[in-house]
Amino acid sequence: MPDIRFEKIIPTKAQIVALYDLLNEREHTISHKVVPSFEDHAQFVNTNPYRAWYLILVGDNAAGTFYVSNENTVGINVALNGDETIVSKICSYILAEYAPLPEIKSVRGPAFAINVAPDNAFLISTLERLNKKVLQISYSLE
Repeated sequence: MPDIRFEKIIPTKAQIVALYDLLNEREHTISHKVVPSFEDHAQFVNTNPYRAWYLILVGDNAAGTFYVSNENTVGINVALNGDETIVSKICSYILAEYAPLPEIKSVRGPAFAINVAPDNAFLISTLERLNKKVLQISYSLE
């Protein structure tokens, strides 16, 4: 596999476009049902809503994204045909570069938690093989 690198979202115009392209390719979603317009997407990216946000680069190609939130949650979005090595490197990188923010009871847990769409079999099975523990199952009250 080519070199895997993580590029922090600043954001630049090129990053906004790459993030939008990846968003349009995404098969599994948690935060939206309909892909936002490019303008709405750009506005969201420019608000920089996460503690840290990265593009996953394999060689020169954007292969996904991940973020660390201020609530100690992690979102991992690997493009179709993801590789388990990428997820493992993301987990290692986060643990090496970031410490969870202090726990706030009923607001923020003491450790990082990874949010996963229930139909994302690749990420679920990868995290299980990496011996990550299930913390909770969430439901929507729509």
